[in-house]
Parts: sequence; structure tokens; C-alpha cells
Amino acid sequence: MKKIKILFTVYLLILTATMFANDSDSVDIYPKTKPIIKVFGNYHFGLNDYSTVNAFELTRAYLGYDVKVSENISFKTNIDMGRPTSDSKYDYVAYLKTAALKYHKGKIQINAGLIGLKQFKLQEKIWGHRYVYKSLQDEHKFGHSADLGVMLEYKLIDGLFIDATIRNGEGYKKLQSDETFNGALGITYHVWKNIVVRGSYEHSEKSINQSVYSGLIGFQMKDVILMGVEYNYMQNSSYIKNHNLTGYSAYLTFIMNDKFQLFGRYDNLKSNKINDEIISWNESNDGEAIIAGVQYKLEKNLKVSTNLQYWAPDKNSLNKEVYAFISLEYKL
Repeated sequence: MKKIKILFTVYLLILTATMFANDSDSVDIYPKTKPIIKVFGNYHFGLNDYSTVNAFELTRAYLGYDVKVSENISFKTNIDMGRPTSDSKYDYVAYLKTAALKYHKGKIQINAGLIGLKQFKLQEKIWGHRYVYKSLQDEHKFGHSADLGVMLEYKLIDGLFIDATIRNGEGYKKLQSDETFNGALGITYHVWKNIVVRGSYEHSEKSINQSVYSGLIGFQMKDVILMGVEYNYMQNSSYIKNHNLTGYSAYLTFIMNDKFQLFGRYDNLKSNKINDEIISWNESNDGEAIIAGVQYKLEKNLKVSTNLQYWAPDKNSLNKEVYAFISLEYKL
């Protein structure tokens, strides 16, 4: 017993000395704070008789901090200021987008709080031009980019990760309006260094259950070509039975040099027909989108793009829209 007490005392002394030591040779000094500033804007005008909007827009502004408090723990908080829905009386509305605590050690990473969701991050990273156009899931409401909950990620082997998320299910703009929760499972596999494959499944329950199945393949070749293809299927959209959505998206970026990129994208959104209906239930919103443009990096933190955006609705009575955009992103 005496030896145990001595060992325990020595252990406490070593632990205390480690915690309060001021090592002048230490490389890392905490906390490390990094500001988050990101702004999206554009000027656009119509190129046919049915595209009548001609305007400057400031579509998004993110402001926040990323603080690393130790080797394994960090905290991120972020405010999202953007355009609200068309029926709002305000031009801009500010939301708390992220307020997340991250713990990362070895093979485990845990994010808790108001967290960014993994599927959106990977899609946007491969697409690479979020300031020009949202990802398909974001644009057509297949899910949320952030929500209040917990996400656990575990590294099985080099390049292979699994993740599980439990969240409120309403997104960061409406944190909790009922007792329904959303659960999700995902698997990400980095094949060699230039291919990434991901599959995910989300499920939430009310009187009618809603599920989302997603698959994504991304490819990069020698810092010259970046491309991705994704498939998304939502069953019982908005918790309405047999209201299903299918969305495909494919995007390609050709990196010419450090300054210039050429990019293109194709989206396709379809809904199903119910029983003996002639038209699909979401026909007025179904259709195809094509985006193509060139990006110029003015400096490290500033990008500008000239691009064309084309929307062809499935509904015959609706007109095709064609717009020219000058889009800008500034971030720090």
C-alpha cells in the first residue's frame, strides 16, 4: 500500500509539472485563433426574353472564429448572413450557422453542437465553386448544411472512414420545432490519393418517415482536372407519402494554371408520378440546370468568375431561363 501511495504521488507530481510547465522549446502555443470571413456576391442579367432580372447581389456573408484550444480540442463559431425567403420583409437575415466543439485524437473525431454536415462539405469541396451555385442537395432541399447534434467519425484503416450523426433534423435556421430527430450513417473511402467515394443514408420519423440516399465519386488528376458525380434520392419528401425526388449532378473543373480555371456542371431533378396522374407531383420544380464558366484568382483570397447559368423546367408552360453572371468570392 505504501508503494502504491508513493507511485501515485510521483504520478501526480509528473502530471502537475506537465500541465504547468513553460517549455520555451514548445512549437505549439494555445489557444490558436483564426478568423473566418467569407463573402459571396454577383452581378447578373438575363440573356433571353424570359430572364428579366438585372441586379447586383450580395448573397452570403460568413463571419466567425475557429479556435484551437489544445492539440485535440477546437471550437468553431460562425454567423451566416444571407437573403431570406421571398416572403420575408427583410433584405438580409443573420443566423448562427456553426457553434461546434471538435475533439480529434487518433482514429476518432467527435463534433458536437451546431455542426456542419459531412455530405455537404464533401460535395462543395469537389464542386469547388459554391459561390457560383449551391450543391444539388442544398439547392433542392435534400438536406441541411448544418444542424444541432453530434457526429462521430472513426478511421477504420488508412483512407477508410465511417461516420454517424444524430441531429434535430430542422437545420440551423429552425433548430427544433418538434420531437423528430434525424439519424445518418456514412462511409468515405479515399482510393489512392486522387479518388474519393462516399455513400450515406439519412432517416427521420414522423407519421410518415423520410429517407435520403446519397452516393458521390470524386476524382482529381495531377492538379489539372477535378471532377465529381453524385446521385441523391429522397423518399417521402417533406414527410408526404410517395412524394419522391431523384437528383443527379456532375461537375468538371479544368485547372489551367494557378490563376485560371474552366468549369462546368449539369444537374437533373426529377419527381415521380403518383398513381395514375399524368404529370409528376413536383413538375413545376423539376428540370435541368447547366452552369459553365471561367474563374480567375485575383489573389490568394479573392476569386472572380464569369459564368452562364441555364435552367430548363420540365413543365412545358414554364419558360427556360438563361443568365450571365459575374460572381465573386472573398475569404480569409
